[in-house]
Amino acid sequence: MSDVREVYEKLNGRVSLEEFSRMVEEKMDVMGGLCDEHTAALLVAHDLGVEGVNAIKIKEITLDRKNVQFLGKVVEIFEPREFSRTDGSVGRVCNITVADETGEITVVLWDELADAVKTGDVKAGDVLRISGYVKEGQRGLEVSIGRGGGIVKDEDTKIAVKDPMVKINEIRMGMGNVCVRGLVLSKQEPRSFSRKDGSMGSVQGLMLGDETGKIRLTVWDNKLKDVEALSPGDTIEVLHAYTRESLGGVEIQVGARGIIRKSDKKVVYEEQVTRIGDIEPDKSYNVKGIVTGIDGVREFTTRDGKPGKLCGIYLSDETGRIRVVFWGELASFAEALSVGDKILVTDARARVNFRQEIELSANWRSTARKLE
Repeated sequence: MSDVREVYEKLNGRVSLEEFSRMVEEKMDVMGGLCDEHTAALLVAHDLGVEGVNAIKIKEITLDRKNVQFLGKVVEIFEPREFSRTDGSVGRVCNITVADETGEITVVLWDELADAVKTGDVKAGDVLRISGYVKEGQRGLEVSIGRGGGIVKDEDTKIAVKDPMVKINEIRMGMGNVCVRGLVLSKQEPRSFSRKDGSMGSVQGLMLGDETGKIRLTVWDNKLKDVEALSPGDTIEVLHAYTRESLGGVEIQVGARGIIRKSDKKVVYEEQVTRIGDIEPDKSYNVKGIVTGIDGVREFTTRDGKPGKLCGIYLSDETGRIRVVFWGELASFAEALSVGDKILVTDARARVNFRQEIELSANWRSTARKLE
């Protein structure tokens, strides 16, 4: 009753407390268990023309607030799933993503609320008044709707959702719901691996670029099917990804919750090229030039017994000539080149070889392509 009285005090005597309590009980009956007493009181207050009672914006949601009430538009719904509790009963859970003009957040629905998604009572586009508690999820902050929380549809409120897409140079460590639009610059071959529990996994890497920079995208397991038909030059949108540290930098990763889809929107990306004469050791470079020599492919066995290969070429521009060593998959690209071909190599690492000469090493992080 204290929660109801707290909301009632915001009404400035528009109705009596007894009348307000009765309206709250009626609202709870109408909602069929989809909301608690506090959420029902908030909805009644809204019906009486009192907006924003205790409601905050999504960008204001922090762990310190613990329990929050806010409005959000459903922009994404994930498949409900069942699980077994320790007492043997079966529980249901469903994640949805809601957004307002300030951002978006994951909302976790349990049991009857998860059923509401399955039956279509909650669907994409609905505006919800949400009451729940904030917790740290696997992919950042989320709001869980368990006991003491609830959701209520609000058909009178319109929400203009903020575009969730960020630029590549805005991506930082610790981000749990990354949405980015980019141009596919390169695509590695998928590979399989064994997990500690004996199960098999699969992973594939891509490089994405936009007008602000580029970043590595790592795709896991069943999400590999979403990138199977992609080629360099395609524009894609990545939704609900998360960031991880990679060789001192940051990359974005797509797991079970993520989405990868093609986009018709144009993305411009242009590599910043360094002249060969300006290359220094222990830095990464993008270089462009004419192939003026090819060493051929050399095969070898790695320390863990796996076969490997490399191919060295010589690349020249108006400022100098440098040897470029291509490793792994890129060795086949180098082997197929001819003297006189013009190529672009990106993210090649400069090093000093045993002859005390600077050369470039193009490995799994690098890309290479012919230029017209």
